[in-house]
Amino acid sequence: MNLDIVVRIGTPNPARFWTGAAYLYLPADDIETEDNALYLGGGALLSSLTELEIEQLRNGEAGRLELGVTGANVEIARNAKAEFVSGSFVDIGIVQFDPLWQFLGITWEARYRADKLTIAREGSGRTITMSMGSDDTGRSRSPNSYWTNADQRRRSPDDAIFDHVAGINAGTSRPFGTR
Repeated sequence: MNLDIVVRIGTPNPARFWTGAAYLYLPADDIETEDNALYLGGGALLSSLTELEIEQLRNGEAGRLELGVTGANVEIARNAKAEFVSGSFVDIGIVQFDPLWQFLGITWEARYRADKLTIAREGSGRTITMSMGSDDTGRSRSPNSYWTNADQRRRSPDDAIFDHVAGINAGTSRPFGTR
């Protein structure tokens, strides 16, 4: 069995790439909305994807990933910048082929959200890098706070639910409920 990786960037006009050469047409499924969706072969440009390790969320740390294309011309870089939409879903899947390279199926492995697109000039070409993370990578979420009476009183001045928190120490038991 032969395997290749596909990437679908869910912008209003979805961008579709795969690590093989030429074109690949995929049937509609729960991720791909169009039947016979055209995926452009990235070949050597996307060779870094062949060693892709998709991480699961562990210990509250969300996974991050960067995809890059080197050697892009000015027109491709301009189009990438115009089409990029922060917050777009980026789906990554593995396509299975038989020994004669006939399509067998696809398994969608991960979904990320695109955060940022950077374009850097390198000689006559451009390097386009898209940074993305899992849904839990948003930096707008506040960090965990301690459950103190002062914190609760700032939120709700007449709420006394945490009045006795200051008296709780390691190894201390507090009876709760009616006495």
